[in-house]
Amino acid sequence: MRFTEKFCREQESLQIAKAAAEPLKNRQGIALDAAKAWDAAAKIAQKHEAGQQPLDRLDAAIVREFAEEGAAGVVDDEPAPDERIAAALR
Repeated sequence: MRFTEKFCREQESLQIAKAAAEPLKNRQGIALDAAKAWDAAAKIAQKHEAGQQPLDRLDAAIVREFAEEGAAGVVDDEPAPDERIAAALR
């Protein structure tokens, strides 16, 4: 299943809103990482929809991996989620 850019942007916005409303730092980080993954997926979908570049197996695998990581709550070790929330809301 291919995601549309619109769907990916909606999911990204939802994750940013979750991060802004979440009092726990680790859960903020999870939501921001998910938002970042949806942003990457949206960029790939936009290129695909514009016909610039077909979504090949590798791209599809990357999109799927980002979505799975976001859903599983995989967090990287970035130290300042508050700064990432502020940047995402700008």
